Amino acid sequence: MSGPFVILDFPPAPNGNAASEPTTIYADSLTGALYLDKPHEVERYTNVWGDLTKRSLDQQASRDMILRAARSAR
Repeated sequence: MSGPFVILDFPPAPNGNAASEPTTIYADSLTGALYLDKPHEVERYTNVWGDLTKRSLDQQASRDMILRAARSAR
C-alpha cells in the first residue's frame, strides 16, 4: 500500500436499510485509478487509516508543533 487513498462511505438507502453502495476505497496512481470494494480490501485500508489516526497528533498538539517549528525557523 502506497500513496493517497480515500475511503468512500455511503449513506443508508432511502428505505433505511443498509448503505446504498458498499464502502469503497479510491486509490489514484500514475497508471489510473482503483476502486476497491471487496471486504478484505476495504479492511486493509481501514486498518491503515485507523493506525494513522492513532499515530496522529490531536488538533491542539498539531498547532503547538507547527508554532514551535515556525519559531525555530526564524
